[in-house]
Amino acid sequence: MRKTAFQELLVMMTKKNSILKASVLSGYSRSSYYHRHKQRQPTISSKSHSNKNHSSESIEAEEASLLEAIEKVALEYPSYGVRRITVMLHRSGIIANRKKVYRLMKLANLVRKKSVRKHVIIKRILIIPERPDQLWQQDITYIWCGCDGWCYLFSILDCFTREWLAYTFSTYCGTDEAIRTLEMAVLERFPDGVISPPSHANLVTTRSDGGSQYTSARFVSTLKVYGIRQEVTGKNRPDQNAYIEAFHKSIKEDCIWQHDFQTFQEASMVICKFFHDYNWNRPHSSLKYMTPKEFYAMVSGGNN
Repeated sequence: MRKTAFQELLVMMTKKNSILKASVLSGYSRSSYYHRHKQRQPTISSKSHSNKNHSSESIEAEEASLLEAIEKVALEYPSYGVRRITVMLHRSGIIANRKKVYRLMKLANLVRKKSVRKHVIIKRILIIPERPDQLWQQDITYIWCGCDGWCYLFSILDCFTREWLAYTFSTYCGTDEAIRTLEMAVLERFPDGVISPPSHANLVTTRSDGGSQYTSARFVSTLKVYGIRQEVTGKNRPDQNAYIEAFHKSIKEDCIWQHDFQTFQEASMVICKFFHDYNWNRPHSSLKYMTPKEFYAMVSGGNN
């Protein structure tokens, strides 16, 4: 019925966009019309048919090569979506349209389902970083290591550049590990171990939850020695530590959950490799698909 109505309306209309108008009025999709119209077109000549076959074979070969490159990236980075895989292809010298990458990934069943937020996002009232070393966030995540049981990864992240500044991976979860990670971050940014006298222009703030490691007298004393300001998030307020929480999700999806660690040593080697990969190779959408080190080099004038 819709097809008949579409054809009758199309005969009656002679103006521009008549196909669109006939489709809207009849409810018959334009894609169906174009598909049938294309099927009816006769072959002009055997030479033309040969050229089309050659062109089709060339396109198929090109797409097969592209799909192979996509699968290689997806195998190495299973958690990457269409946009990040497209960027990784560009970085390796393969220029491909994102829509084409999506189409091929969908064909190969490589497209990840988007996660749906089911919680209400509360607006943060704490400072938002506008320069490197303005806000560091730190936290601990647990990693299962088989016969060695639960082990602990202490991390510090620069919230502006998204750099993973320092980490300590240990079988212990105490204040010593938190202090060691902080001192490593200080040496990463200030090689002589001295931070300039605090002022509004260069004040370093570190933010963490209210865990005993970060609120202990020894840790607070270490912060004072370096002249670092401390912020502690509210109880049950992970949104106030959102940068490091998002980082932990990334490290688990991109690294931890890709392995079945049987020992602490095995996990330590993988995390060490990922530390370099995250900072120097992993593009971030929030950094216009630059890596954290590339972004830091840009905003600091190349002094990295």
